[in-house]
Amino acid sequence: MQRAICVLIVLTTPLLLAAGTEDDVRKELKALQGKWKMVAGEAAGKPFPKDGIPAFTFVAAADGKSTGQTPEGEFQFTMTVNPKKNPKTIDNLHESGKQKGKRQYGIYKLEGDKLTVCMTPRGSAERDRPKEFTSKDATCVVFVFERVRGEKNP
Repeated sequence: MQRAICVLIVLTTPLLLAAGTEDDVRKELKALQGKWKMVAGEAAGKPFPKDGIPAFTFVAAADGKSTGQTPEGEFQFTMTVNPKKNPKTIDNLHESGKQKGKRQYGIYKLEGDKLTVCMTPRGSAERDRPKEFTSKDATCVVFVFERVRGEKNP
């Protein structure tokens, strides 16, 4: 009987851990849900000048489906996150536009209504994922977003 219980525990533990991870991901995507506006950034170790911050916004749904908006147009991408990693990881898969099918790999931190993301260029390899929130000595870019309040969010 004890052997059967031990086998059952060994077999079900990975399922319980996966379920917990899925719940964590779902909660994290829900926390990221809404409209975000870029307010600062950094490339090649230098901050963007105040008048040089790109007009970039995105709207994230609770399932990770997102729409980005730039002066050049709109595009869709899907965000996947892993809130268990340290730092937390984020991947974007572009689903429309010139970058369709390309992935970006990054890290992020969410502090209230401030989202900081350090992301590789589109089409990079996963091994190029940044390990810290800096663009110095790297090809990645740091983006700082603020949540847009008062608008209807998904």
